[in-house]
Amino acid sequence: MACYIQIGDDPTHWWVAEQIQASQLTGQPLAVLCLAPIQGLLVVSPRSASVAIFDAPSGTQPPPLGIPGTIVYVPTATGPSAGHVGYQLPGNAQPQNVANQITTAMRQGHTQAITLASGGGTLVLNGATLSFAVIAPVGIGGSTVHG
Repeated sequence: MACYIQIGDDPTHWWVAEQIQASQLTGQPLAVLCLAPIQGLLVVSPRSASVAIFDAPSGTQPPPLGIPGTIVYVPTATGPSAGHVGYQLPGNAQPQNVANQITTAMRQGHTQAITLASGGGTLVLNGATLSFAVIAPVGIGGSTVHG
């Protein structure tokens, strides 16, 4: 049974594949399959200031946004949209490896540098303050990415 959660100041309703219990959000980062708005792996930090869990949401799950390659989404004030789905990673990036790096950074409270695809940039994440991230594998769609 799908449900959705809302994390911190990010306005997005993250639809997840399985019901989440509040007790799962303590101690260690939690990785769950995210169905929408970005289909991928949602990693939630136990340090998140707030997480609202909606067991029986009203409305229907929206279709996932198109993903133009492997991306990592981090919280924003406006949430993801067709024009901004996150930072694009290089074509050889392994989504599970990126998720593991972010999980370790959250667990240990240290920074993690992630190489970006465009312009040879780097995304630096502070695991001590990052509330969540979504890592998405290659999909379809024509959205432009940030970064």
